[in-house]
Amino acid sequence: MTIPFKLHTERLFRETPNVHFSDLGIPGSNGLDLVRHAGPAVSPPDRNGEKQFYLHYHQTDNNRVLSGSRLFELVCPYWPQPHWFVYLTPETGALEIPEKCFHRSYSCKYGSILINQAVRRPTYNENTEFTPSTPVMDKLPPPSFYNITGKEAARFIRNGTLL
Repeated sequence: MTIPFKLHTERLFRETPNVHFSDLGIPGSNGLDLVRHAGPAVSPPDRNGEKQFYLHYHQTDNNRVLSGSRLFELVCPYWPQPHWFVYLTPETGALEIPEKCFHRSYSCKYGSILINQAVRRPTYNENTEFTPSTPVMDKLPPPSFYNITGKEAARFIRNGTLL
């Protein structure tokens, strides 16, 4: 199955003993967000027992884990396979989440740190881009998984670990 999302990998340009230099640039990035989860966390959190998701209309996210690990749940109605779970570690690269794609993340039990190298359109407004909402999920096909199995994803969501 072809994955509908993009992962931006680093460009290594120098290594010396115990030191790694790489370019993490994302074309067009004009925003840099730091997102820190202290321990296991879900963002955005559930509301009244329902999953909540972020949905951006004027921003493309490029989420890169620097420490720990994160599991992203994506619901993108215009993809051929609209529901995905994508597991990110510092080695995975930056997950590109396009505009109008519902997304939420689960952090490992030790917490995680990521940067979002956002591409923001001139109409971007942080007061309206981060309102949690709930997509219609009852008619979605079963989810697909990248870099993780379905059983591992369920365990990660429940315990914050793959083991």
